[in-house]
Amino acid sequence: MTGSIMQRVRQQVQAFEPGELLTYADLATDPASFGAVAAALSRLTRQGVLKRYAKGQYYRPQTSRFGTLQPSEGSVVRGLTKAAGTLAAYPVGTSLYNQLGLTNQVPAELVVTTPKPRRTRPRRVAFVVRPVPEQASDVPLLQWLEVLRDLRRIPDAKPDEVLGRVQRYVKALASAQRRRLTELAARQAPPRARAVLGALLELQGDKKGAAQLRATLNSLTTYRLGLSAAALPNRAAWNIQ
Repeated sequence: MTGSIMQRVRQQVQAFEPGELLTYADLATDPASFGAVAAALSRLTRQGVLKRYAKGQYYRPQTSRFGTLQPSEGSVVRGLTKAAGTLAAYPVGTSLYNQLGLTNQVPAELVVTTPKPRRTRPRRVAFVVRPVPEQASDVPLLQWLEVLRDLRRIPDAKPDEVLGRVQRYVKALASAQRRRLTELAARQAPPRARAVLGALLELQGDKKGAAQLRATLNSLTTYRLGLSAAALPNRAAWNIQ
């Protein structure tokens, strides 16, 4: 490895924000330099300039009074997306619910989606299998469907309060977004989430959307979600308890 490549890689690394993941592809200018760049990253890791996060992924460490910080959540998601080559990963679970203000709990690991099961995973990352979003604008809609999926399991949150947040979100959607949310729910959401969304759409006067979701449900199935009649007045009509 020449000194010029080492110097160039060091300069490139310093341009990255602390906690931002970087890979060989971010630094190699051509395929022929891939090996030299990999060697430079390994040397910088031994020197403490970088820390290895996962295979082929590094970051500049940042130290706080609590110790060395891990890569940022956004950086991890971007790294997973970049590796897949498409918009394949987005946060779900407690981390998402914390961002949405539904819980104060800070999870020990980030949960992100993946289109197929993975045998290996980076540190502090867990995966759940979900279809790849067809477009970037679907991600917020899919994330609120995750809220409905976990309505009764969000830490330190009462189902009635969570439902109130979902209700305000759905009400604020433009007509096209509401139709898209209904379409995604009909195709991807579990029955309990479809039932709650259908009930909300019915309350908000969207009879077509409500009927679309009702058609996907088994009329004999009951959904025990801990919701009160005050929070969802038409819950009985949707077999919700």
